[in-house]
Amino acid sequence: MFDDADLDKVVEWVKGAGFFNSGQDCTAAARVIAGPKIYDNLLASLVPAVESLKVGDPSSEDTEMGPLVSKEQLERVVGFVDRARKGGAAVLTGGATIDGPGFFYKPSVVAELKQTDEIVQREVFGPVVTVQRFADDDQAIAWANDVDYGLAASVFTTNVGRALNAARRLQFGTVWINTHIPLVSEMPHGGYKQSGYGKDLSIYAIEDYTNIKHVMAALD
Repeated sequence: MFDDADLDKVVEWVKGAGFFNSGQDCTAAARVIAGPKIYDNLLASLVPAVESLKVGDPSSEDTEMGPLVSKEQLERVVGFVDRARKGGAAVLTGGATIDGPGFFYKPSVVAELKQTDEIVQREVFGPVVTVQRFADDDQAIAWANDVDYGLAASVFTTNVGRALNAARRLQFGTVWINTHIPLVSEMPHGGYKQSGYGKDLSIYAIEDYTNIKHVMAALD
């Protein structure tokens, strides 16, 4: 998220794409890297937006976020946040389980992080969004790429040149600009690095079901 981004749009997409399916989505907007001038305003807007999420029975029409899939996954998420907190991170909202039946964890925002922190480097796969403050554009790209995963990323800016430059440099199989998570069947979806190989969706996915034969003959 660059300093010239539309703040309301970023908050809307992070609230939706960060906590969709309780964050148990491989393309979740789980890690936010924000510019130095917009960082404080982002947190001031994002925290109440996350706190407004209606958590409860997924069969209820007004529920926005349900439980985690299992006790083991809940314990995994708890461990990530607890270790981050002990390491000096600030849990601005959430950071605790919800009493009652089901494996519920409060939607959480974690800040004041180092790039080397476990919660930044690894995928939590739960309702937790981390927020970091970068110093300049190069650091933003470097931090984004400095993880083992490379499935999906997004760029928020009103500067087209900056957006296209970032999209070119980001080492991710999907890069959205001023949006996050929409997929269409005509476009390939797949990752780089430890996010696997090959694609689903589009003609590239169909190629996975073909057997290519190369025949070469010398006819003279």
